[in-house]
Amino acid sequence: MKIKLILPLLACLGVSQSVFAAAASITFSQYRIILDKDTQGTELSLRNDNEQNAECLLDLNYYNFSVQNEVTETQGASDTYMPANKLLRYSPRSVTIPGKGLQTVKISYRHRANLATGEYLNFFRISCSEKDLNPVLGQPSLGAKINYNIPVHVRIGDAVASSAFEVSAIKPVGAGYELTLKQTREGTRSVIGDVKILDKGNDDELGYISNFSLYRPAEFAIHKIMLAKKPTNGVVVEFEESKSVYMPVKLRLEIPASEFL
Repeated sequence: MKIKLILPLLACLGVSQSVFAAAASITFSQYRIILDKDTQGTELSLRNDNEQNAECLLDLNYYNFSVQNEVTETQGASDTYMPANKLLRYSPRSVTIPGKGLQTVKISYRHRANLATGEYLNFFRISCSEKDLNPVLGQPSLGAKINYNIPVHVRIGDAVASSAFEVSAIKPVGAGYELTLKQTREGTRSVIGDVKILDKGNDDELGYISNFSLYRPAEFAIHKIMLAKKPTNGVVVEFEESKSVYMPVKLRLEIPASEFL
């Protein structure tokens, strides 16, 4: 089984595939879903990039995050911090996608009484495999199953967060430097955005972390970023969430050239 996790902090949980197996190849219209009071429903499109038909089953996975933003899989809702399983509605829960075809899943949430303000989180596990495969060398060819995991955030009420950068270390490595940053988080939701390291003199991009996620209830995460050369004018570290979220977080930290000895 191949397992593909659409989540920056999760590594591959395991890969195994028979010699004659073929695998479905699915791409998505969204790789993260955020539902809140302004967006109570959305659609997720699944595109089959192969010629063979593909069958996909949808259910939920459960993960917790430590203080340091490290992820662990849990056994279910009872062991998970603020799961969204009782709020989420999605259909259909199984789809057959023709070769080079497209299918859509509708996703929404139901507001329940007396819910605490904050973010409820689950991951869609979308298990896909090819169908109608031809035998190879007289042996049946089974479609290898690939699991995709897409985070789904349900934000109830005015869920807000704040974040900040701290410089942990600046270490010379060859002709460049290793910059270690600590990013902290407070509030009732995760923070999700892009981290950029820019040359203060000309705004050249020296480092980039796309779609970084500091999940609730984590309190901080560590970034290690390699700079190819010494920044003569110092650097600017920026973090910015999407403007579409409620009260987006935006950070800017300047590190003078004198810190790069």
